[in-house]
Amino acid sequence: MKRIFILVFLISSIGYSQILEPVKWSASVKKVSNLEYELIINAAIEPNYHLYSLKVPEGGPLPTIFIFEVSKDYELVGNMTEDKGHITFDPIFELNIKYFENSAIFKQRIKLKAKKALKVTGEIEFMTCNDASCVPGYDDFEIAIQ
Repeated sequence: MKRIFILVFLISSIGYSQILEPVKWSASVKKVSNLEYELIINAAIEPNYHLYSLKVPEGGPLPTIFIFEVSKDYELVGNMTEDKGHITFDPIFELNIKYFENSAIFKQRIKLKAKKALKVTGEIEFMTCNDASCVPGYDDFEIAIQ
């Protein structure tokens, strides 16, 4: 039943997903050491919408997913982290689910294989919901390392 509900939400919102963009993404970088950097990806979330966590329970909504393009110039260090967010019981999914309102910050540490300027690129897949509908989302990112 939950899967049918998700499918109906996604199908009903596909026509709106090109118009609605309840999340705006931006990125920055912080130097940690000579070869290590912290990538900081910010989500600005429109009022009344929420964005789901990187980790949601099985049978829940679609999580936020970051896909980094493979590169010979750097490697990912550890797992991506996220803000504390809110955990609440969702009556639709009948699960405790972590989500973000207004904004969220995601961080990923990388280590350069050689000291040189480069661009870290990738994709973000996510779902945002309000009280009436859910909107699947997709965006690209590019972060310059100087």
